[in-house]
Amino acid sequence: MTYHAVALATDIPKGTRKSLTLNGAQILITNINRDYHAIQRKCPHMGADLGKGKLADAIVTCPKHEASFDVRTGKAVQPSKLLFFKFKTKDAKTYPVKIEGDTIMVGLE
Repeated sequence: MTYHAVALATDIPKGTRKSLTLNGAQILITNINRDYHAIQRKCPHMGADLGKGKLADAIVTCPKHEASFDVRTGKAVQPSKLLFFKFKTKDAKTYPVKIEGDTIMVGLE
């Protein structure tokens, strides 16, 4: 696993996120109570940008069909929905994160 510097901790204040592309992977970095997490930026349901969705506590909600994911685990905690229909939603991919000094590092295989 190779870790890449993606941001300074000061670039992502507590309770916020940052979207980026790293070696072709579209990633969303979140700061949840000073714990940094990395999750795929595209919703597994239909590819909407999770970076444009709502972030509350450790849950990011897709702006298109309201699927919700725990940014710590990638687990889908609410399925996608359209009108009254709910759709099975795959979990989102997560990436390992480590902090070196004030630098946020994301691991890619």
